[in-house]
Amino acid sequence: RIVHLGSHYYVVYLSLFKSYAFENRSKTLNNLYQEIHTWSKESRRMDLVNKSSSPSKKVLLLPAVQLIGAQKAGTSAVADWLFQRGHFFRPKVFDNEPPYYSKEVHFFDSEWRYDQGIEFYAERFQHCNAHRMTFTLDATPDTLPFADRVRLSYEAAGGNQSNTVKIIVILREPVSRELSLYNHLAFDCRRLSSTERTSWHNQVVKEDGTIMTFDEFVLGKSIPALKMEIGPGRSTRHGMYETHLRKWFKLFDRKQILALSYDELQYHPEKLQERIQTFLGCELPGGLCRSNSNENEQKILFPSVEAKEALLAVFAPLNQNLYRLLDSNPGPSVEQSPFPRFKIP
Repeated sequence: RIVHLGSHYYVVYLSLFKSYAFENRSKTLNNLYQEIHTWSKESRRMDLVNKSSSPSKKVLLLPAVQLIGAQKAGTSAVADWLFQRGHFFRPKVFDNEPPYYSKEVHFFDSEWRYDQGIEFYAERFQHCNAHRMTFTLDATPDTLPFADRVRLSYEAAGGNQSNTVKIIVILREPVSRELSLYNHLAFDCRRLSSTERTSWHNQVVKEDGTIMTFDEFVLGKSIPALKMEIGPGRSTRHGMYETHLRKWFKLFDRKQILALSYDELQYHPEKLQERIQTFLGCELPGGLCRSNSNENEQKILFPSVEAKEALLAVFAPLNQNLYRLLDSNPGPSVEQSPFPRFKIP
């Protein structure tokens, strides 16, 4: 039995872990971690539902648009275009928060921030409401795996927002996306000191402090991460699009979700902009900047045959499942149909 005491539920988990570990020594640590994770989600879910059912609860206005990812699929380029010229209000950045929170709030993907509750999230957009801005945007690319948290939060916020929020997702060929993730991490690690790096950066750092090759990253980090539902390597699991989108399609009306192709963003950005404007029902002038300007001499342009084959062994069947999911669940009329098949690098 789990007792949720606000931010203190982890103490209960610790005691449960100790007793449970002695009684079930044959269970793997990963299985136990997954069960604790499930208990945590259920506890927060009941907390949100109870709060949202209160008759005296006021409506908390949340972003009208969610750009949920995928990470390393051009979300920054699209967000910068939407934010320019004041078309969309940026989230407010509070004291001691990094500047990039003005684009991406990291509420749903951060355990600590999510546990603060939807009031904490809504505060980031109060200044938008004061200006009566219709278009408010959270462009956190790590929101993709958290459809359940988004649905529950918007329901708890009131005002039928869960049925009106517009959701945009950009899909990129997973092997290329994984290579882009590696290049991003490696580039940052070369310019940051060891004290400046986060656990996210350190995914590509070996025990001796040197940076992994892409092949080492794929075999040592990516493939193990793809075999787990939770735990280390969440950035890699972004490429499991069918797994994530199936949850979004179950929890939200399909017409609320616009799936876009990264290839179109790269080669025909004006068409992608037209799709977004039609989906949002507004005209937004300006052009898209390059989605990736992170050029450097040490950047890996193409994966090795071994790394590509290892990743495709996992991603290829998932991609086929994705195509079937999109074909059987048609989205807004402006969405490409059938959805373009990925071009393997």
